[in-house]
Amino acid sequence: MEWQEGLILLHIFGAIEAEGKTIAVLGNGPRYIYPPENQKIYNKIIDTGGAIVSEYPDEEPPEPEKFRQRNRIISGLSIGVLVVESRNKSGTGITAKYAKKQGKNIFCIPSSIENKKGIGSNNLIKKGATLVVEPRDILEMYGIKAERQITIDDLDLSVEPLLKLNEIKEEYRKVYSVLYEPLNVNEISLETHIDITELYEKLFLMELDGLIEKHENKYVIKKRE
Repeated sequence: MEWQEGLILLHIFGAIEAEGKTIAVLGNGPRYIYPPENQKIYNKIIDTGGAIVSEYPDEEPPEPEKFRQRNRIISGLSIGVLVVESRNKSGTGITAKYAKKQGKNIFCIPSSIENKKGIGSNNLIKKGATLVVEPRDILEMYGIKAERQITIDDLDLSVEPLLKLNEIKEEYRKVYSVLYEPLNVNEISLETHIDITELYEKLFLMELDGLIEKHENKYVIKKRE
């Protein structure tokens, strides 16, 4: 998921453009839209025949542990799980563990050994996950013949991707890279190993620069306009 929110949004609109349906599994109640800017995406999923799924009461707010728990539902609803990038310890890795327990196929796009975000993906491949380099590799596993491979250029996307790390000031990159889901200051400090005092300063400056936003004491990457 750089949040993976950017990547996830591309997947959502890609599914819609291909006349498919999206099922969004939430780490909070179905009527608690977080962040609020996701209201349009929420409506789009419903309007195109998709579904919003949650095991929590309507107005239940999000918490980090809930995001990790909901991953078992994501893998459970899927016939297979594709890991694009995964740190050694990450929410993506948790999803892959659930998928393995559920007997699902796990597919991984390999990463350079210099890419810390791909360490988990490469380890999954070492443990038996299927290495993939194009969509056809997955389709053939399920006996599906692709007449034409759709590329990103085929899609008319109405959402801007998140900034790439090389577009972010170097001193902000470590913080920016972990905010693919809402985290509070203590959680960010644990992920980045940055002292709390220094971290508060970075977060304040990143908010001023429009890179992140804060909702109920939790920070998340701000989507581009």
